[in-house]
Formats: sequence, C-alpha cells, structure tokens
Amino acid sequence: AQTLRASSMRIFGTVTLPLMAPGIANAFLIVFIESLADFGNPLLLGGNLEVLSTAIYFAVVGVQQDPGRASVLAVILLAFSLALFLIQRRLLARRSFVTVGGKGDSGLRTPLPRPVVAVTAALALPWAALAVVIYLMIFTGGFFEKWGLNHALTLRHYATAFGIAVDNGKLFWTGGAWSSFSTTLMIALTAAPLTAAFGLAVAYLLDRRRFAGKRAFEFVAMLNFAVPGTVVGIAYILAFNAPPIELAYTGLILVACFVFRDMTTSMRAGLAALSQIDPSLDEASATLRAGTFLTVRRVILPLIRPAIVAALVVSFISAMTSISAVIFLTSPRFDMATVNIVGRAEVGEYGYATAYASVLIVLMVCAVILIRVLVGTRQLARREVTPAG
Repeated sequence: AQTLRASSMRIFGTVTLPLMAPGIANAFLIVFIESLADFGNPLLLGGNLEVLSTAIYFAVVGVQQDPGRASVLAVILLAFSLALFLIQRRLLARRSFVTVGGKGDSGLRTPLPRPVVAVTAALALPWAALAVVIYLMIFTGGFFEKWGLNHALTLRHYATAFGIAVDNGKLFWTGGAWSSFSTTLMIALTAAPLTAAFGLAVAYLLDRRRFAGKRAFEFVAMLNFAVPGTVVGIAYILAFNAPPIELAYTGLILVACFVFRDMTTSMRAGLAALSQIDPSLDEASATLRAGTFLTVRRVILPLIRPAIVAALVVSFISAMTSISAVIFLTSPRFDMATVNIVGRAEVGEYGYATAYASVLIVLMVCAVILIRVLVGTRQLARREVTPAG
C-alpha cells in the first residue's frame, strides 16, 4: 500500500484496521465477560442493585443457602457469554491475518494517521486521567486515618496489614495481610507459567497441526474463555466438594482454577501471534532437517515473544487479582488477597483495604517489568516513513 502511494488513512482503513480484527474482537469479548461476571465492584459499589454475579454469591453463602438457585443463575450468566462467543467466532471465521512471511522483511513503519491519533487520544486520555486519579486515591488512602472524615497522616493501616515484630532475635509477621499475601503470591507464581505453557502449546497444536476432531477440540478449548469466573467457581465447588476427587478449599484447586480459567487467554494470544506467522517458516526449517522441537525453540518462540509476555503477565495478574472465581474456593488456610481486601472493605476498614491494594499494585508493576526484561520482545527490522497524504 505504501509503494502504491496510498494515503495514511487509506492504509489504516484497508490494511491496518482489518488486521486488528482478532485483537479488537478478543478485547471486546474479554471486557464483556469480565464485566458480566464482575463481583467485587457490584458488591462494594452497587448498593441495593443486584446483578447476576452477586445474586449467585448470596444464593450460595447468604441466608438463602440455595445451590439450586445459584446453578440456575449461573446457567443464565453462561448463556449470555456463550452467545457472544459464538457470534464472534462466526464473524472471524475463514479470514486470514498473516503478516509475517518467509521472505525477508524490512518494511516501512507507518505512523497512525493524525485524525486517528486525535480521536484515540480524545477517547483514551479522559479514562487514563480517571485511572490515574483512582490509583492516586488508592495510594494515598492508606496514609489517612479515616478517608473522608479524618485526614490525619498515619502508617497504622500499613502496620496493621504488613506489620513485622522482632522478639528475642526472632522475626514475626504480625500483619493481618501476610497470610493471604504469601498464599496469593505462591498460587500466582505456580499458576502463571503453567497457564502460559499450556495455553501456548494448545495454540501451536491448533494452528500448526492437523488431527481428527481438531474443530471440536478447538471449540472446547475456546469454550472455557466464554465461561464467567462466577460460573467457574460454582462449577469447581460443586464438582470437587465430595469424593472421589475432594479438592475443595485447597491450594491445588486454586491453581487448577487459574490454569484452566486463564489458559484460553494465553491460547488466544498464541493463536493471534501464530496466525501472523506464515507456515512456510516451519517448512523452511523442516527442509534443513530441524525437528519440531528445534523449530519451535529457534523459529516460533522468538517470533511470538509478545504473546509469551502477554500470557505470563495476564496469567500472573489474573491470579493476583481474581475474585469472582475464587470467592467460592478460598478457606482460612488458603485465603486470597482480593477476598481479604473485599472482606475488610465490607466492614468499613477502607484504610486497611487501600493499603493492601497499593502493595499489590506495586508488586504487579514490578512483576510485569521483570517478565518483560526476562522474556524480551520480538524485534523485526523496520524503517520509519512519512506516508503520502
């Protein structure tokens, strides 16, 4: 398009935007399902407004104690998600999004058209500003005695959450958050690499291999992506709460929940990356007598590093911040950070909750930076160009 002197707007509308279709559709589906199954925000901010996720929760742990009603509501929630999931698959079916071929590539990097940049900035900047304000309130809220009433500076909330005492040369973790914090970190560090590995392996099988029942396997693998977290939590607690597989309220069920809940996100990131890599690269490697393992390690993995980073980051953050799925699976021994925060906020301990949340945010930012440094990013040769028009 550049060599034909197409304008930047024409390139964006006919080349760039269509190639972004899988990413846009995935983002829309993720936001829809996460919003549909969101539990923490409706519980804390919704007041008397009841949504399906909170109705399911109170049907299980509230005074109703009605698992049957919770199951029916979960099926309704699942139906909404599956309907959108199937619509998305139908819209994107039989379309090619290959952009990285077997030929040498030193293409020109085209900047976004100015009108697109202006519109994007106008839409994104207000939300970015709101996010900054919210995060500032989280970081500062833990330093005030009583947010909104008494703004005297204090470290009491951080000491209550993450206090450390020394007695006779021994270190004691006296803060109320240490138990859930260490459990959450251990679960996240275990689940994240497993989730990324399983997801990317399934993506490779689906994109690069042919076998009987492939379409059915792909549909089942994708199906987990459309299942809201609240439904997953209900399913796990009903399935593994009795012999012969009794895993309820253990660390293993939390890891399994995160792996199979988030594996599809890693798989979709892998599929999006692999769909842009021409199979001729695999064939060229095979002609040089390289086996599958060597081809994956030397050819495929370097090209899908952004997908690897995305899979690890999303899996780790999801395990650290998820609540809708794990609210039914935690126990006093295996308490999760988000459940602990919501529990404190429900009883009005907002200073403790914001102090805990700020520590989690810092930890996740450091984890994201570390993952990006360790994994790296894909680099393709590109030259900058000022497009026509």
